[in-house]
Amino acid sequence: MNKILATLAVVAFASPAFAQQATDFTTVDADASGTVTWEEVQAALPDVTEDQFKAADADSSGDLSSDEFASIQG
Repeated sequence: MNKILATLAVVAFASPAFAQQATDFTTVDADASGTVTWEEVQAALPDVTEDQFKAADADSSGDLSSDEFASIQG
């Protein structure tokens, strides 16, 4: 039974729908402010480095617009 549950968990987290949800701008923008902070990015995308975040922050505002956020996606 535990093996089945573990397998289902892996499949659920590896699915494209889960990946899309985790990296969707509106999902990452937890406070619905219209921008995402370093903390919000870290919570959703822990592999993104602070240097990548700063490089994406084209206007040096300290947070990312949806266009700036898109640049760290690919």
